[in-house]
Amino acid sequence: MEHRVRAKELLNRVTSPQEAASLVEDGMSLGIGTGDSIACPKTFFTALAQQAKGRLRVKLFTGGPVPHEVDGLMVEADAYERRFGQFSNAWLRDAANERRFPLLDTRTGTLPHQVRDGRFGRIDIALIEAAAITEAGYIVPTTSLLDAPSYAVLAEKVIVEINPQVPPEIEGIHDVYIPEVAPHRKPIPLEKPGDRIGTPYIPVNPERIAAIIESSLPDNPPPRAATDQNSQKIAHHLLEFFSNEVKRGRLPPNLLPLQFGVGAIPDAFAAELAKSSFTDIEFFTGTFGDGGLDLIDAGKAKALSTASLYLSQEGFQRLYRDLPRYKRYIVIRPVVLADCPELVARVGLIAMNSGIEVDIYGHVNSTHIQGSRIVSGIGGSCDFMWNAFLSVVLLSSTARRGAISCIVPMVTHVDHPEHAVDVIVTEQGLADLRGLAPVERARTIIANCAHPDYKPLLSQYLEEAINSRGGHEPHMLEKAFSFHLRFAETGSMKP
Repeated sequence: MEHRVRAKELLNRVTSPQEAASLVEDGMSLGIGTGDSIACPKTFFTALAQQAKGRLRVKLFTGGPVPHEVDGLMVEADAYERRFGQFSNAWLRDAANERRFPLLDTRTGTLPHQVRDGRFGRIDIALIEAAAITEAGYIVPTTSLLDAPSYAVLAEKVIVEINPQVPPEIEGIHDVYIPEVAPHRKPIPLEKPGDRIGTPYIPVNPERIAAIIESSLPDNPPPRAATDQNSQKIAHHLLEFFSNEVKRGRLPPNLLPLQFGVGAIPDAFAAELAKSSFTDIEFFTGTFGDGGLDLIDAGKAKALSTASLYLSQEGFQRLYRDLPRYKRYIVIRPVVLADCPELVARVGLIAMNSGIEVDIYGHVNSTHIQGSRIVSGIGGSCDFMWNAFLSVVLLSSTARRGAISCIVPMVTHVDHPEHAVDVIVTEQGLADLRGLAPVERARTIIANCAHPDYKPLLSQYLEEAINSRGGHEPHMLEKAFSFHLRFAETGSMKP
């Protein structure tokens, strides 16, 4: 550990995971400063879950989804008193839907500010995965920052988990800047995604580092999502739309900074971009996957700003093999910058996010099935969509082998209202909703995005609503959820 903990006066705080976990008391608030499947203090939470069974419950804050070694084991130990922030773990999903503890699905970009203003009480312990600790006692994170700087500043104590699987050369990829708390907050001095305005480490008072442990668990990154035909069609429609926007003079030749996440559709879009004529593309996003590395390797990316790297095993191997080169393009920032409305608006972001379903007027449900059961958190999609220059929603037109239409008369849960949606893309086509009134939007979405099996049903609903109810945005309340009710009764939205 000596070559990783360069502040020699902190070596006496190196301890076992069990000793570090014993610092946690019942009712404490813990903040995971880093997240995703890799950059997370997995060894600490494995020890804590073992100690917590029947003994304590904690409140956990996190800005990103964390692996099974955190959420899964803590749920199994019944160790959550309350859970804040995004998630992806199936065990946590089931527990939340059974309401075994309160889950607060908070916006990723605003959670650190809400914690800092004191509305949730104090943070007792911040947990941060690190590649190293500097000579001054500052923390060098690994491949994620998310909320880490905010929790490190706020917490009474900090526990650092050193991950020896991350090369120490990762140092220098980060740009840590923490905005002031209102009303003292100043404009953030960042103009372009590639700008650096902070420090390459998390500045923390070394006296508050209560324990340092070494990660003993292997990193287990997810496999790269396989792109399917629908994803490729969506990506093609989107790239064709961007090309036409450039021809019409509504976008510059290298587009505007792009935001997209991880998965089959983003990877398919990255593949289309890599083959396109676009160059010098900038990205300003909350996370990115292997597709981001592909674009760097293809010579398409000028700068890639993110709060977290969500790569496959092969992706991390590529990153670590050629780290000095990738560091010239990639900047990892805190989520208070990566998901910041001020910066999203300033750079003129093109935001591309997914949904579970959209309705005929453009409202988006991205988190709940049948209106009741949460699938995953809203994350930073709202921070991007509500403040972007251009907001795009990407999804397949159907699910469950056609038994579910993802275009419905009315969504059962609204994460993003119609006012935050400019464009909707499915494998069927693209609906440009800019400048359209509600009924015009509905006809465009049905014509361009709905699956042929459902177009007649959606058109029938719309025309009947217009004729029988009228109004600015016509609906028939007694039939608005007819698709969902039919699926609940028969297993298909088709009549």
